[in-house]
Amino acid sequence: MSEERVRRTVLLPADPDEVWVTLTTPEELSGWLGEVLDLELRPGGSLVVREENGGTRRGLVEGAEPGRSLSFRWRRLAGAGTSLEVGAATRVTFLLETDPAGTRLTVTEETVPMVSAGIGR
Repeated sequence: MSEERVRRTVLLPADPDEVWVTLTTPEELSGWLGEVLDLELRPGGSLVVREENGGTRRGLVEGAEPGRSLSFRWRRLAGAGTSLEVGAATRVTFLLETDPAGTRLTVTEETVPMVSAGIGR
């Protein structure tokens, strides 16, 4: 699998603590990711998101530093049994930086090598 990375930065007219609440409250985060069914904000905590198309993304929280950063690994699962499709693992990082106009939010999603995704050990 080739390494891929997507990074976007946006300036939000809110302070980092307000942005953090939006990123870490399942009801608010659902507006960005899909329906958040489970979110444990601690390293090793679980993340489960239901997509509009019926697929599910499952992951683990890697880091959660209030007002500063949130990162998790996840992968898409669709179907069941012999028709189960497992997507590539990616890492998503939200980085919050204070800006005079509010908060600069940088979101990065990148592929995760199989070993660091928990496969192949």
